[in-house]
Amino acid sequence: MADPAYFPPPHSSRIGASDVEQLESQTRSLRSVDYQYGGGACRDAVVVRIYWAQQLLAAEASDGVRARLLSAVADLHNLAGWTSFDSGQVGAAYHHFDRALDFARHDEDLTTNIVYRRGRVHLHHGAPGDALAYFQRGAFAPLAASIMYANEAWAYAHQARSAEALRALGKAQDSFASADLAHVPDWARFHDETDLTAMTGTIHTELGDTRAAIPALRSAIENFGPAMARSRTFCLISLATCHFLDGDFDEGQAVGTRAVRAAEELKSERVWDRIRPMAQAAAVRGITLR
Repeated sequence: MADPAYFPPPHSSRIGASDVEQLESQTRSLRSVDYQYGGGACRDAVVVRIYWAQQLLAAEASDGVRARLLSAVADLHNLAGWTSFDSGQVGAAYHHFDRALDFARHDEDLTTNIVYRRGRVHLHHGAPGDALAYFQRGAFAPLAASIMYANEAWAYAHQARSAEALRALGKAQDSFASADLAHVPDWARFHDETDLTAMTGTIHTELGDTRAAIPALRSAIENFGPAMARSRTFCLISLATCHFLDGDFDEGQAVGTRAVRAAEELKSERVWDRIRPMAQAAAVRGITLR
């Protein structure tokens, strides 16, 4: 694969579809790195790419190419925001998400995805009410709606609002069932059946319903491949938490140790943020996760 940090400037003052396709391809490659190795493994390369994207924006193009370019640049900022968030750089994340929204004004599906990711920053940092304001923005496409509803459910679970969480989760599942999975934009491709199963387990973990959470989490862990290593690690963290809640300390230690070892292979501050409460739950019981 070509070095994802390299992107040549346009050769002329007018660009065509192939120039935009190259930018889209490079963004896809970097997003794959993020999923597998964490935002810290590719954030700098994503940010460097923005310089080249600015050169493309300055070039002449047909109306169709221009619209596609604006979406491509918006998604590049979207990825820059997400990898900044995963790297613990919240201010930079907000900056890039705001820029992404500026460029994506014409693209409803992409705008919805950016809004979802901005909401996730609030949710991760203990502001589920603020996150809900983003997740409840709504979406037209069923797959985008499924993403929004699943995260709405997670935010409700953080607030211990069980009925609302389960209602939103049901809507996420219904929306996913009606989605056209044959035509999925790259920024939403992560949300497949395994991801929805993982979200189901995570939401039930947050609600303290380990009986429902454990089978879902085990299924997601089994089905996430190496390309989704970070998501798999999040599920290991939640599964270990469930075992500790159930008083199954031996299994909690075994799964928690797997989670820590998996986290050590990633460059993701967000993963360590999620590990700390689990590790503390283990520590108060005299359990070491190494």
